[in-house]
Formats: sequence, C-alpha cells, structure tokens
Amino acid sequence: MSEKLQQGDRLPPFAFDLIDGGSLALPDDMSSRYLAVLFYRGVW
Repeated sequence: MSEKLQQGDRLPPFAFDLIDGGSLALPDDMSSRYLAVLFYRGVW
C-alpha cells in the first residue's frame, strides 16, 4: 500500500471517463489550488 498524502502534497495523477463521453484527468484539468475528491458508491 502506498503512503498517505500529507498536507501540501500534490494529488497523484489519475483519469476517469465521464458519463457524457468526456474524460477528466486530475489534478491537471482543475485550475484550483485546492481539490477534494469524493466517491459515492450508490445503490443500483
């Protein structure tokens, strides 16, 4: 398991597909200095 992020660490890059057919690469596609990523596991 990798180390936990510490305050001030840069988010490791990752990308995922959006439901509209686009994609989002974090943190490069976000212009904000701060970023929070929330995952919701819905009931389908």
